[in-house]
Amino acid sequence: MTTQHIGKAVENVETYMRTRTGPEPDVCATAVVEDGLKCRIQSPDGRFVYTDMPEEVGGTATCNSPGWLMRAAIASCDATLLAMRAARCGIDLDSIAVRVDAMSDGRGMFLDEGISPGSSEMRVSFDIRAKNAPREEIQELVDWVIAHAPVGKDISQAVDISYSLKTE
Repeated sequence: MTTQHIGKAVENVETYMRTRTGPEPDVCATAVVEDGLKCRIQSPDGRFVYTDMPEEVGGTATCNSPGWLMRAAIASCDATLLAMRAARCGIDLDSIAVRVDAMSDGRGMFLDEGISPGSSEMRVSFDIRAKNAPREEIQELVDWVIAHAPVGKDISQAVDISYSLKTE
């Protein structure tokens, strides 16, 4: 897909979004434990990904962990949105790489000692190459992505989560 094609598609979506009035349900993800700690996460249209846990906690380490998948979601969301925004602005980028790493304390997942089971911090770094775009223009793209990337916003704004239980 060319930069021009992506830019036009984003322009069309922007026009459509101006007719919207509020939030709508996103596509549901359903995780099913298949074997030990290996999960198949499926969308309603049949696409899926897998997760597993390291051998040290009883998994088989055949797939990435859910925590890694969350970091991957941030990285791919930011990279994709950056490519879309650059195309929309008519900026040709040679390469985009987004790296997300985090700090966490595994004791929080296994011990009742008041230690948070989640990440205590995440770092996102952008590596963008463009022969024909100055650094300031690239920085504007990155700033826009930081303000608009939905996956990162869900995490940084601590989106409300409600839980329910079905046993039948």
